[in-house]
Amino acid sequence: MGKSWFDGPALDVSAAGVSFVSQARFDGCVALSHWPREEVERLLPAELELATNASPTPDLHPVVFVFGDLSDGAVIVGRVTLPLGIAYQEFAVAVPFVKYRRGRQLRTYVPRMYSSYRPAVWSGNANYGLAKRPATMRWQGPFFVITGEDGALLLHIGLERGDGWTPASRCELPNFAAMREILAMQVLGRKASGAYVCCYFGWDFGQALVRTADSCVSIDGPVANGIGSRRCPDVAGGTFELRGAIWRLSWPAPCR
Repeated sequence: MGKSWFDGPALDVSAAGVSFVSQARFDGCVALSHWPREEVERLLPAELELATNASPTPDLHPVVFVFGDLSDGAVIVGRVTLPLGIAYQEFAVAVPFVKYRRGRQLRTYVPRMYSSYRPAVWSGNANYGLAKRPATMRWQGPFFVITGEDGALLLHIGLERGDGWTPASRCELPNFAAMREILAMQVLGRKASGAYVCCYFGWDFGQALVRTADSCVSIDGPVANGIGSRRCPDVAGGTFELRGAIWRLSWPAPCR
């Protein structure tokens, strides 16, 4: 379910001409699921709404999960990359094709992220409004398990990996193209003060490998706005496991 089904302009990262402040290597998964629209709407603050869906399934809306390992963390100063040797895990829930009420610009809203690295939690909230919380994450065989500071299970994700790796730059699967389109959109966060902040996640797949997978995200505790205790299977062919992708973060800016 790509952007062509949703009405409104969307300025992607390649056209925005932004500068990046940090980067890391990403080894993990991006999974696309579809939820009933009324349930996705519960993830949004009052000022935001979902764009109209003109696809053959107008009562559904995409929800994207990104999870895995970040390594080779670095800051970028004056376009010079300074390695810090940081490694940690993150998980994100992202709702694409969101706009301000009475607005037209399409963005991706992030109602919740979890991180195992406390400085990333602090910066993600203070500067980007990404609703980050500290958590412990680990792979247990085919499962990616996320627990809170009190040890309570928050989410677990079952992953059935596909066969063989392909250069991501040559992947022509329709869902992969739609996924890249979503990942390139402007990201909208909301600070504790209620102020909105925009940024971009710059994904570089030039040297990355990809393979298809099947996944199911099981939400075991409240994640955002009371959403919890539900299973979220991916759409058919909607999970991609990545190895060696580069994830970059732009400077934050006020969002209108």
